[in-house]
Amino acid sequence: MTSLRRTTAAVLAAVLVAAGVAGGAAVSGRTTVFRAESGSMAPEISEGDIVVAVRADGAVPDRGDVVLFDDPGEWARVAARLTGVDRVAPTFVKRVVGLPGERVSCCDGDGRVMIDGEPLAEPYLPAGTTLASVLAFDVIVPPDAVFVMGDSRSASIDSRDLGPVPLHDVFAVQQWVLRMP
Repeated sequence: MTSLRRTTAAVLAAVLVAAGVAGGAAVSGRTTVFRAESGSMAPEISEGDIVVAVRADGAVPDRGDVVLFDDPGEWARVAARLTGVDRVAPTFVKRVVGLPGERVSCCDGDGRVMIDGEPLAEPYLPAGTTLASVLAFDVIVPPDAVFVMGDSRSASIDSRDLGPVPLHDVFAVQQWVLRMP
């Protein structure tokens, strides 16, 4: 990153943090700004990156969309316990893998996630990923929910651990990411 871009990014990040974005979301009209607190979405989103998203307004996101959602129950508490930290922010960012009514399972003979018995192409996974998940699962997504996973599967606590996310908790879909130095 050039010095000018790095400086611009740092100034924008400072403004966003001062506006209350650090570790959470700030909403202005249809735009949501969020600062990622973990590497669970790497390489798409790294810890500290700023995510700019558009309000979901209750719409079902598309498969592959990166969504922001509020803790649908015990996610923050369980994630804190599993990662050995005192607190996890109640806003999460993950990729939609399974849509309402679909059967999501892992894994086929080649280590890929299956959707209704068909392998899911996941070009967003980090280079060298040979197994989509070390956890076996087989879930029918409820009609009012989505199944989400982090791109960095070994660093992500997601629907594999905690179940599908109700659509009413999904509040935004990622538009772009400001990479922080």
